[in-house]
Amino acid sequence: MASNKLPWILILFLRISCSVWPRVQAIGVNWGTEASHPLPPSKVVELLKANNISKVKLFDTNPEILESLSGYNIDVTVGIPNSMLHSLNSSLKTAESWVHDNLTRYFSDGASRFRIEYHA
Repeated sequence: MASNKLPWILILFLRISCSVWPRVQAIGVNWGTEASHPLPPSKVVELLKANNISKVKLFDTNPEILESLSGYNIDVTVGIPNSMLHSLNSSLKTAESWVHDNLTRYFSDGASRFRIEYHA
């Protein structure tokens, strides 16, 4: 008798959980550069596109990676090295200089070649 009720309980649970949990809007990944056998950035971007990944967090401002993301509809979160957090937080001029040196080249005529969503 209990085995007859199990499928209904499972269906009820799935129905409730699907209506309560928010729907996924995007899938994102962390892209680190410290690996024993790193893939070329162009290959990683191909994998991102093939798997419908629309958000990427980078842990540094590697120019080759940022260049490879150019022209794709991917939101990019750029990490700021921990060693720089204090100086960037203490000085607006230092923060502006970091953005200029690391990110400005990826904007042309005020338009981004990719979307920088956050600085983390």
